[in-house]
Amino acid sequence: MKGYFKGLDTLRAIAALVVVIGHIELQKSDNGIPNLINHPYIKLASGHVGVVLFFVLSGFLITYLLMKEKEKAGRISFKNFYLRRIFRIWPLYYLIILISFLFFKADYSLGSAALCLTIFPNIAHAFNMGWPTSPQLWSIGVEEQFYLFWPLIITLIPDKKKILYLSIFFIGYSFIPYFITFINPGIFKIETWGYFIGDFFYGSKFNSMCFGGILGFMYATNHKNLKFLYNNYVAYTSFFLAFVLWFSGFDPRFFRDELYTLLFGIVILNIATNDKLKFNIETRLFSFLGKISYGIYMYHWIIILLALKIISSTVFENIIIYNVILYTTVLLGTILLSWISFISFEKYFLNLKKRFETIK
Repeated sequence: MKGYFKGLDTLRAIAALVVVIGHIELQKSDNGIPNLINHPYIKLASGHVGVVLFFVLSGFLITYLLMKEKEKAGRISFKNFYLRRIFRIWPLYYLIILISFLFFKADYSLGSAALCLTIFPNIAHAFNMGWPTSPQLWSIGVEEQFYLFWPLIITLIPDKKKILYLSIFFIGYSFIPYFITFINPGIFKIETWGYFIGDFFYGSKFNSMCFGGILGFMYATNHKNLKFLYNNYVAYTSFFLAFVLWFSGFDPRFFRDELYTLLFGIVILNIATNDKLKFNIETRLFSFLGKISYGIYMYHWIIILLALKIISSTVFENIIIYNVILYTTVLLGTILLSWISFISFEKYFLNLKKRFETIK
């Protein structure tokens, strides 16, 4: 079984850094500081699309590992799977909630606490009551909910039917919010539905994780259609479109996330598994950042809040100098804290996680 996929740490690093940059600019905007979000000519790469990349990656890796476990061990151990996910995700998740609660004053409502302390921060986010001092936690809930039902799906659906059924789920889930939004005014007439449905489906991209899962299944079973996806024209065109569109701020009105899901999925498959691809995006720096990307994603909002308190925009008359100091502080502070967290706090739980690996 393949234990390491080349290039995926680089993709994680890129996604995490785009999220951090987007949130720096968002916080500047919220604090009345000149920012790129409101700039008339500059389009930022969407941090939300970066999260979509994380989702597709997760679906690909989890499904591949589940299929290989089923192939080698004869079955999927649900207990071991859930314990592995718990040891990887929960310790840092709850630490961030604790730190942000203790060090930052905010309106922590009972509903927000109830949903965020379980595995439903995305539901809190959809109701506009997410965790205020670390709102990025919503995406962790999406992954946890996906992990809750995905092993069962992988187990119950026959392999010959997996691609068909999962494709139906991907397409159906992608159309549901548009369908509900279309029929709501004429049938249900519930005004608040539109806001909740939009926010919920905007965040809860189970379809993105599902598409990553389809590709993970195809690779694990050496599916015949891999030949088409490995075609150089398909691979290079997908890579070019994915990053040019993303970094140019391309934002179509409909099916934006689904478009990026398809492109990212093909990019991930080729970078990770296509040995005939003639370029390598893996570097030592980005491999390092990719390994600590979970920490970067989880800690960065707290670091941004601290940096904005310490570094006042009124002290620096030159906005360029202010931004250099702010970005340097946030990026270096986040990376340093994430690295310390990884080698100390997270590593302890990662070692516990290894005890429940069915396939060594």
